[in-house]
Amino acid sequence: MNIFLTLDYEIYFGANHGTVEKCIIHPTSELILIGEKHNVRFSFFVDCGFILKLNEFRKKFPVLENDYKAITEQVKYLSDTGHDIQLHIHPHWEDSYYDGKRWIIDVKRYKLADFNEHDISDIVVRYKKVLSDITNKPIFAFRAGGWCLQPFDKLRKAFKENNITLDSSVFRNGHYSSEHYSYDFRNAPDKDIYTFEEDVIVENEKGFFTELPISPIKNSPLFFWKLFLLGRKNPYLHKPLGDGQAMPAPGYRKKLLTRFTNNPVSVDGYNSHLLQKALTALKNKNCENMVVIGHPKALSRYSIQKIEEFVEKNKTKNNFTTFTKMFAQ
Repeated sequence: MNIFLTLDYEIYFGANHGTVEKCIIHPTSELILIGEKHNVRFSFFVDCGFILKLNEFRKKFPVLENDYKAITEQVKYLSDTGHDIQLHIHPHWEDSYYDGKRWIIDVKRYKLADFNEHDISDIVVRYKKVLSDITNKPIFAFRAGGWCLQPFDKLRKAFKENNITLDSSVFRNGHYSSEHYSYDFRNAPDKDIYTFEEDVIVENEKGFFTELPISPIKNSPLFFWKLFLLGRKNPYLHKPLGDGQAMPAPGYRKKLLTRFTNNPVSVDGYNSHLLQKALTALKNKNCENMVVIGHPKALSRYSIQKIEEFVEKNKTKNNFTTFTKMFAQ
């Protein structure tokens, strides 16, 4: 089994966005230690819009210079030591700014598809260049911010022009919709890899793009009740290392606590408890790829322990790998 441990490298986007040190730098450093100890490498989808905004506003607000330097130096270190750096776009940064004390984050245009095709092309070019300049390596894989990849036909031209050939945003049966935020993967192929062209959930054997979906898992309400109770009972172990809060998702918590839900396999917090179960289920389906998602900001002391346990138990029987190792041309 090829196992891709992937992290979306970003701060929080709610009113309390947290600090770069606690949301990104420190938890990523914990992953680096695991990688070095066990000789495995992670794939990081880096929020390039944030780097661009740091670069823009550090000239006016020197306090941001340390954040810019910390992120760019860590991303370069990750790349230089064999971790994979790929493209993550949260285009709401186009409308957001720093007011001297905090980031004012405007999510009215949260999805790439909220922009016109000219602006989409401009965003993809500029955001990809940020990573290329830091790593001096090919950037060809993509993950949509908030999984908001649809409608893909509006993004297709920009991706082709910029040689973005692989996506890893879909998780089968996942769906959600709110005012600014939506995705619907209920009709995605029941496969661990496929090609597509105009629609990310419609397989096309001659398609230009490859979809390597995030592995899906179905959770019961009991799992999330346990998650929330553990967080209250033992916050030291289960509280996220990031010091911000997620932006509101109306009705989402109630949904998790009252019905079975389809979710991505994740290393965030208590979700890491299910890694081994998810791997076994994928092997029983004869899958060849397992893609795990996570966020440094949402890691906890518990999840870091579980990640290391998972790596140690499976590193000799499976192939912990990256997008560059498997797909770079």
